[in-house]
Amino acid sequence: MKALLAATVGLVFLTGAQDDDAAVKKEKELLKGTWKITAFETQQGKKDDFEGATMEFKTDGNAEFTKGGETKQATYKINPAGKPKEIDIKPEGKDEAMLGIYRLEKDTLTICIVENPNTGRPNEFAAKDAYVVVTLKREKK
Repeated sequence: MKALLAATVGLVFLTGAQDDDAAVKKEKELLKGTWKITAFETQQGKKDDFEGATMEFKTDGNAEFTKGGETKQATYKINPAGKPKEIDIKPEGKDEAMLGIYRLEKDTLTICIVENPNTGRPNEFAAKDAYVVVTLKREKK
């Protein structure tokens, strides 16, 4: 009986993990592509420095940030089951990822992320404390 219970629990756990993998894969397909920054807001207000820069998300967990002809590499992880959905972006050469949340509405992607990796993940889309809200529009091909 204990063996049957253990096998059932293991199967449920494994199936749940497969569902999570499928959800992540599906969400990465939705994020895939090049996104242009249309707004960048900090606690001090809106900043124009990043407007027009782009972020390209790839389905393999890699991303590229391009601004003024300079491209920087990063990796990202998402948790679409989070409430709100979670994203971690780790710029190349950095030891820690920047924790954030995101919302995808058609061709608009909103990300609220921490500027300082030692700050906890935000739980709302607000430019306060060490949080930055970035609004991106999908670039049409």
